[in-house]
Amino acid sequence: MPWALSVPLLPEESLSSWLVRAALRQGCDPLSLTGAIWPSWRVWTRDIDREIPLARMRPLVNASGNASAKFQKAGMRDDCEKVAGYSLPETRTWPWLLALGSRNRIRHGGQQVCTLCLAEDSTPYLRRRWRFAWHIGCGFHRVQLIDECPVCKAPIEPHRLSAEDQHLAQCSRCHEDLRKAVCTSPLPEAFSFQVMADRVLQGDKAAFGNTSIAPADWFSMASFFVGVMRRASRRPTSPLADALLSLGIPVVNSRMPISGLAFELLPLSERSALLTAVERFMDTGIEEAFSALVAFNVKTSALFDPRKSPPAALLSMLSRLSHHPHGPHRRRVPPVQRPLSERAVRASWARLKRRMKAEPTS
Repeated sequence: MPWALSVPLLPEESLSSWLVRAALRQGCDPLSLTGAIWPSWRVWTRDIDREIPLARMRPLVNASGNASAKFQKAGMRDDCEKVAGYSLPETRTWPWLLALGSRNRIRHGGQQVCTLCLAEDSTPYLRRRWRFAWHIGCGFHRVQLIDECPVCKAPIEPHRLSAEDQHLAQCSRCHEDLRKAVCTSPLPEAFSFQVMADRVLQGDKAAFGNTSIAPADWFSMASFFVGVMRRASRRPTSPLADALLSLGIPVVNSRMPISGLAFELLPLSERSALLTAVERFMDTGIEEAFSALVAFNVKTSALFDPRKSPPAALLSMLSRLSHHPHGPHRRRVPPVQRPLSERAVRASWARLKRRMKAEPTS
């Protein structure tokens, strides 16, 4: 039997947002609502924004009165498979989709919001597009998104709100109203990359020089360039870093990631720094950019792991670079008494701080 209080899906609303709103509308917390719909399924231990499996759809349709097609359209799978170019597994990180870093119901990140959108909503809700890793700003308000509570720095976790909470535009830990956060402007180049990526996702083809390529090939190329920037930032005195600097792309940046986490797990500030560098590289022009790499004698091994195939669209460009063959990769075992490098310590500390944000210190 459907609920007495119907809760329709709002335009571009994510599935997790709808479930939270539906729970608060019925006067209960999200965990109680999903437990009543799916008694034997722990919904909040997974990324429900990806999709609701068809096997779990009927109880939800019967309870909510909404058609299953609406829930399927609200899922992220179709867009993410267009970006990836292949069928995505139910588990593991999906390319270019922010990962929640879930451990049971606890999240390390993965959700970001535009505070002005939430403030203008008659009923605050989360948009699907905010889950894409290339989104760092709001396309309507031209302000930077936030991915943590501005007061207690906790991840944004609406699914952990209680029945007493009236809307999801608040921190589940300290209950600060997220709509009160001070807005800042996004980095211009990172925002330009976002606009470009949105256009690629919406179309059937993407421009690459004088040719057209599939959206999946474009995102694969962009992901490759993200990896190049990360490699350059780890070796600031290398020929690769020098070549990028000659193009006006400084890779020695305090916002560059040091944790070693996948791009989809990085906080907004670090993703913005990487996308800024990638946008400058792509805006220079692929031909000119690779000419600079050739001029500084950058080896292909400096750009990518030779055990992984680079994007097909870049093979002709990469053939212009000299190749340094690698022997078998062997793990080096450091002596017990040898101290870790400064970078290794900073990376471990960055990962530890990320885990510490998931739970309040007491």
